[in-house]
Amino acid sequence: MRILGSFFILCIACFSHTYAQAPLLSDSDNKVNELPFTTKELFVKTDDAQIFCRVIGNGNPIVVIHGGPGLTQDYLLPQMAKLAKNNRVIFYDQRGCGQSSGEINADSIRIETFMNDLESIRKAFGYSKITILGHSWGGFLAMEYAIEHPESVQNLILLNSCPASSEEYNLFLQEYMKRLAPFQDELNSITESDKFVEGDPATIEKYFRIIFRTYCYDPIKANYLDLRMSPKAFIDGTKVSKIFNQNILTKPFSLHEQLKKIQIPTLIIHGDFDVAPYAGAQKIHESIDNSKYILIKNCGHFPFVESPDEFFEALGRFLDKNQ
Repeated sequence: MRILGSFFILCIACFSHTYAQAPLLSDSDNKVNELPFTTKELFVKTDDAQIFCRVIGNGNPIVVIHGGPGLTQDYLLPQMAKLAKNNRVIFYDQRGCGQSSGEINADSIRIETFMNDLESIRKAFGYSKITILGHSWGGFLAMEYAIEHPESVQNLILLNSCPASSEEYNLFLQEYMKRLAPFQDELNSITESDKFVEGDPATIEKYFRIIFRTYCYDPIKANYLDLRMSPKAFIDGTKVSKIFNQNILTKPFSLHEQLKKIQIPTLIIHGDFDVAPYAGAQKIHESIDNSKYILIKNCGHFPFVESPDEFFEALGRFLDKNQ
């Protein structure tokens, strides 16, 4: 199987199949509604897309940016909904991903349009400032948003973020390929199957489960991640991933000089066993003046399922201090 440079998922060959839009989850099959928090599902309209949002809880606004490129918010839930205990947490699917719409081409899938989508979400909810929490690829988008719209950001939280430069990103790729090498035959067998090409949910879940076990200090913890995805979401997500890989992640890039200008309260959390070496998180910390950096021991890419007590305690302390 050919490995391409996506931080959070493999960029699989782009498919031409078409499927109907996945419906909204009902109360009976939406596991988020099992939580003791107020939950709403809605779409925010941008200039040329409909962005699906799931809003949980009440209080200070936190917008959570999922990983990828090409995944959905679902793998963050229900664990990350714990933030809604004292906050209004807005999870959303990036354009072209999950239940969000938008053309999937080089003109639409750009950092600029993704920043505009975040601005549309902020304005739609009527907030002058929001806390931004970005996980993995979402951390890259969070940094870009803080650079572009510092006046709109109350706090910046980077959770196991994508590296801020191609130099550190290449270190991730080296570790990624090393960890996946023992599973390559099994992954090849899956990607060459008709069910994979068709986006069969069970096959796709199995595929991601194998990959994300290598991202965890304890591979069993990957079983706590919701990796279910509709055929449309998977196929569209691979297209989004391919565009970002071709136009950004496989080319030289660096945000470090721009990060030095950030004066926003910033928390950087990283697992010491993450497939993205913590040297990248350390470098981000050095670039953002007065940022706080927490390295969680014996933890990989998903602290919210691997080390939840330490993670949520650190996050709570930061938010209590800076809200």
